[in-house]
Amino acid sequence: MQISEKSRPTGASSRRAPAHRDRMVKRVVYAARAALSVGRGVSPELIADICAQIGLHPHAFRTLFPTDDALLDEVNEVLVSECADRLKAGIARFRPVESGDAVFVQAAEALAASWPLDRAGLTIRAERRFRALRDGRHGDTAVAGDRRFAAELAGVFEDLMVVLGRKFAWPPPLAVRVIIDTYERSFEAWVLDGNPESQFEESPFVQRTLPTLIRELSVPA
Repeated sequence: MQISEKSRPTGASSRRAPAHRDRMVKRVVYAARAALSVGRGVSPELIADICAQIGLHPHAFRTLFPTDDALLDEVNEVLVSECADRLKAGIARFRPVESGDAVFVQAAEALAASWPLDRAGLTIRAERRFRALRDGRHGDTAVAGDRRFAAELAGVFEDLMVVLGRKFAWPPPLAVRVIIDTYERSFEAWVLDGNPESQFEESPFVQRTLPTLIRELSVPA
């Protein structure tokens, strides 16, 4: 049986389908990012709210995101991009005016002032790790997400090294992983201790530990 020209999919329509899917994925991810940012965990209620908000049928949601972890992984990609963009902007504005060890404190303050992390992003990333630890499933994907986080930021931190006239003594992804993991745990402790996010620049981590990490993980260029 021959397919008529009218029923045969055209190149334009076949191209529109993936493009439409990509747009819908982005809409879901950004709606989920906003909902998760206020402390809501992934639940049937949250998914129903997202679907109602953007006019998506729940069955179609599961076609896009077969598991809750798949949704969290996509949201994590958005968090990585946001973090990288903020750090890039902060480093672009950074102009050292100090010398000696004081320049590393200034660099640490510039990084903190760019808000690479916030409570909302920390909460979402913590939930992804907790789910993997609790269920014992998809842990490899969670680990891969953390590695992508460090890999994405490696180039950004190398830009900081150029401004400081230095270079990493370790492989950049590894050095950045140490910095980011330490930053994240310290920021978490700062917030859990009841301190304002906006004052993290004043924390012992930013004033002492982060400058030491930047200095010890790098050498003069």
